[in-house]
Order: sequence, then structure tokens, then C-alpha cells
Amino acid sequence: MNVRYLSNDQINIEKSVALRYLNYKNQNIDENTNKLFDESIKELMEICQFKYVFRIFSLKKDDTCISFENQINIRSNDLKSLFCHCDKSAVMAATIGFETEKRIRYYNITDLSKALVFDALATTFIEALCDAAEAEIKEFAAKEGCSITLRYSPGYGDVSISHQGEILSALDAQKLIGLTVSDSSILIPRKSVTAFIGFDKSKNIYKKSCLNCNLFESCNYSKEGEKSCVK
Repeated sequence: MNVRYLSNDQINIEKSVALRYLNYKNQNIDENTNKLFDESIKELMEICQFKYVFRIFSLKKDDTCISFENQINIRSNDLKSLFCHCDKSAVMAATIGFETEKRIRYYNITDLSKALVFDALATTFIEALCDAAEAEIKEFAAKEGCSITLRYSPGYGDVSISHQGEILSALDAQKLIGLTVSDSSILIPRKSVTAFIGFDKSKNIYKKSCLNCNLFESCNYSKEGEKSCVK
């Protein structure tokens, strides 16, 4: 098991991405909005806890199921296709902690504009944390002569979010990073992510796309036919 607690300077935050989450298609924002973003980034940096855990599993595949050492068992054609050249996969979980969620709820009552900015930035923060985890996993794969697949999370394609409990149990995520799941399979705290990353023996290079973004299902840009919100 690999557990990491990152400091603020280890997280790369792109304000431009958060702006696009808020439907700003150009970066020409007024002075007040820019100030609000800068203040919110500073505040979030003070309260976020950047934590992730991952474990590398051997895979067993048959016609109906992918098994992660019998601790996670998933029926998914999408995952089978993505992992067609993989004998191993990293399974990861990441969170930025409870305080962010509490602060968003507070601003939903007291300052709706700030709540919207906070929510967009918090999403940017958790995606940046996942990128940091993925970079470390990529190093593990390279040592075994493999590339890595795209990140693939429950809720994408035919992988049900009902697997969240299995994932957190296999990673001991509640104990290690304070991440739990509700009866309806929602991660708690909500600004959290679980994902699978395959170790590809064929060394394919996978181009990052909307499909491995945590906002894919609700993103305005994907609905409008744009390939990516990252420019």
C-alpha cells in the first residue's frame, strides 16, 4: 500500500481550468472575479488536505469479469477493453478532505458567488491531486517496462459506482486517508475520486481526454462537442 500526504507546493493548480468549469470560454475576466478567484485559491490552500492511497493488483480476466486479486470484481466490457494488454492495475483513491466541503456549504448560505467559485476550484484541486497520484503510478509502471492506461473511475461507461465500497475496503481508505462511502455509493467527502490505472505491457501511449475527467458526465464542453476543457 502506498499512502501520500502532499503539501500545497506539490499540487499544480491551473486557474484557467476552474474558469472553464464555470463556463468562461475565454480568460478575460473582470477585476472583481479575478480577485475572488485569487482569494478563494489562497483560502482553499489553507484548508485542503491533499491525500491519496494506491495499491497495485494483479488482474485476472475472463469472459465476464475482471478480478483484482478477488478483492474487487467488476463486470465491465469497457474496462476489459482498456485493460486488454494489462496484467496489473493500480487502484487509487484521493481526497482533499472534509473542510473544503464544509466551507462550500457555508458559502452556499452566505455567498453564492463564492460558493460556485469554491466548488469549481475544489474540483480543480482534486483533479490536480489525481494527476499527482497518476504521475507516481506511472513511475511504478515504467520500472516494470509498462506504460499506463487512462484513469478510469466508477461511474464512467459501464463501471457502476456500486463498486466504491469494494475499492475503499481493498485500499483501507477509511483508515489511511479518511475516505468513506454512503449507502448510495457516494464518496464522503464528495471532493474525492477513486480510479483504476492499468499497466500496459504493449507500451501504448494514451492521450488524455474528456473520458478520464471526473466531470465527464456533467460537463458542458463535452455536451457541446469540445474534445477537452484543457487548452
